[in-house]
Amino acid sequence: MKGASSCVSPTSSDFSESEPLVPPASSSSSSTSYSHLPVSRLARGKSQPPWTKSLYSRSNVAIVASYLCVGFTASFIATPLSVYLVKELGAQPEEQNTITVLMTVPWSFKLCYGFLSDTYALFGYRRKSYLLLGYVLYALSMSILAYIGNPSVVELAIFLFIGTTGIIMSDVSADTIVVERSKYEPEHKKGTAQATCYSVRFFGGIVGALGGCTLYNRDAWGWGMTFSQVCAVCAALPLAILMPTIPFLYELEGETKPVREQVRDIWEMVQLKAVWKPMTFIYCYNVLQTPNVAWNSYLQLTLKFPAWFIGFVALVGSMMTFLGIVCYKRYFFRSSWRSIYVVSSSLTTLFSCMQLILIFQWNRYLHISNYPFAMGDDVLQQFLGGIQFLPSCIMYMGLCPKGSEGATYSMLTTFGNIALVVAATISSGLGKIWDCSNDALKDHELQGLWKLALLTSILPLLPLVLLQLLPADQREQKVLQKNPDKSRLGGVVFLAVLFSSLIMVMANAVQILAKARRVQALAGAVEAEEVHMHMGAGWMANFK
Repeated sequence: MKGASSCVSPTSSDFSESEPLVPPASSSSSSTSYSHLPVSRLARGKSQPPWTKSLYSRSNVAIVASYLCVGFTASFIATPLSVYLVKELGAQPEEQNTITVLMTVPWSFKLCYGFLSDTYALFGYRRKSYLLLGYVLYALSMSILAYIGNPSVVELAIFLFIGTTGIIMSDVSADTIVVERSKYEPEHKKGTAQATCYSVRFFGGIVGALGGCTLYNRDAWGWGMTFSQVCAVCAALPLAILMPTIPFLYELEGETKPVREQVRDIWEMVQLKAVWKPMTFIYCYNVLQTPNVAWNSYLQLTLKFPAWFIGFVALVGSMMTFLGIVCYKRYFFRSSWRSIYVVSSSLTTLFSCMQLILIFQWNRYLHISNYPFAMGDDVLQQFLGGIQFLPSCIMYMGLCPKGSEGATYSMLTTFGNIALVVAATISSGLGKIWDCSNDALKDHELQGLWKLALLTSILPLLPLVLLQLLPADQREQKVLQKNPDKSRLGGVVFLAVLFSSLIMVMANAVQILAKARRVQALAGAVEAEEVHMHMGAGWMANFK
């Protein structure tokens, strides 16, 4: 039985025939169908089926569990991975950033999974089967890394890429389920379910960051996990949490759409002025959120920050992001989206520029040690990012046509995500303008670092000149959605930017990994030659 519901439905005569109907629930001899219930009746709370009442009900708890796992897995491995790359593998900033890019690129494949779940039902389900399959793929990839024990940069890149691909498959399924359910939220609560889910995700991030911070410190504290054990936990925990909840997940029944129809729907959507205008701003804004690729190496190699503090910064950052989400949901939910972007972007640039104070050690004159100063700069940016996160998600949700929620929501989030991946790729290029290598940072040669920090701090302000392309708030977005104006040129540019960005990112990542592979092979050859010479010297010594 797909659904778990025993509510008695009123007769159809209780409702107006003109009201829209809820999609039918999965049918079985023992389940109740809500296909004839109008949305307005559900919104008033009358005869509500379980899946409309609470995200924490048995019918929905798998959704919450999935968001919790997505947040946990990403944060739990972040600190161990960061320290392992720098301390164990000696990875250069460019290589570290490539790992980050390859863990981010799969978020740009959400469109593929949206198509897949909208078009092909797996074992009779369009959502929950893919939700479980994604976590199985992730667990497999992390299990392989755990088995390898001390993976190289290339091995990390391959299996983290595959694992993240699995996580995204599950995340798309969960997102789509939430979008489908959001159609039946009252107008004054639109977006509340999604805000709650992302709050849970960032709470999972806090728990994961706390675990990564405390459990991966064997060198400093004499106890803790190895990197292999961290990967093993990442493999086992999501399945342990999710498996008991999946059987109870209630999936709304819907017809699968042919690929041709899905493509036509997306083409119609991207031509709309209501879509390509705000998405132009989102792409331009995200593509200039360029991180400082050398900052992680600077903290560990120049300032000698231990692993526990790197993890502690990540933990507090996750907490502040979660707090930002909660603050937006409680205090800024009806605020102007434009005002949120202006204020948060300006403050983010200000706090980012404070990196210069740490680089030049001006904080010493203020009698502030490096530790709280480094943490304060990062966590304040995380808080502002949390406040800024939800408006675009709510906007995406409002643009999804019924029946194609998976593909269209995935298309819109893919467009925003690929811009962030392009930003990370651009930052790798910016890091080559000046010498920000590990050797330079070890020798305290920071001329390149401060210039890179200044540049990456100022760039995020530039897209604000396009802010008028973004609707001021949900009300203005709804007005814009009613505008039937289309532009074929706007649609062509939208798709061209999307696919060219994806090709560029993948090509750059492959190039950097190929270079890392060559360096690894060369280092192996040099080591083998040294061993051979040493053995030869020992053999000759026997004849003296």
